[in-house]
Amino acid sequence: MQAAVIGESCQSAEWCEKLHDSFGTCVDESIELAATFPHRGRVEMLENCIAVVVEDSRKPALFLELATILFHAGLNALTTKDFLLALQAFRDCYRPVQEIRRLTQETGDIYSEATVIEKDVAFHMATASAGQAIKAGEHVRKLYSVLTLDFISAFNLNQIFLVRIYM
Repeated sequence: MQAAVIGESCQSAEWCEKLHDSFGTCVDESIELAATFPHRGRVEMLENCIAVVVEDSRKPALFLELATILFHAGLNALTTKDFLLALQAFRDCYRPVQEIRRLTQETGDIYSEATVIEKDVAFHMATASAGQAIKAGEHVRKLYSVLTLDFISAFNLNQIFLVRIYM
């Protein structure tokens, strides 16, 4: 198929077109089949499919599906307030988006969809980062208040008062 794509005449144009259409159908069916698996299985299946596909013209569709799956995993983690998992899923979205950019040469419908996902990922990643910072701040505040109470209970309150007067 690569010979047909790069212009060498090894088969008729009609044969090459049928082969290209058949390969497109195979990729579409792989994407549909991946939808029946749980999240981790979908990601693994699409990654394996991308690894064995040698025809670059169909890879953007696989990368778009992978980016969409990872983005939705990030959204699900964000709604359950698992900010670290959300951040990881959003970070994982960047590779498929960059591959789409490279393979489509920044043209076409798949590239347009990838740019929308990229912008959404940036927005939601900022939200997840802020949520994680708030969660970490609350944890530190709780830890500080527990330490402060332990420190105060260890001393007589009159001693703490005298220390403050002499300082």
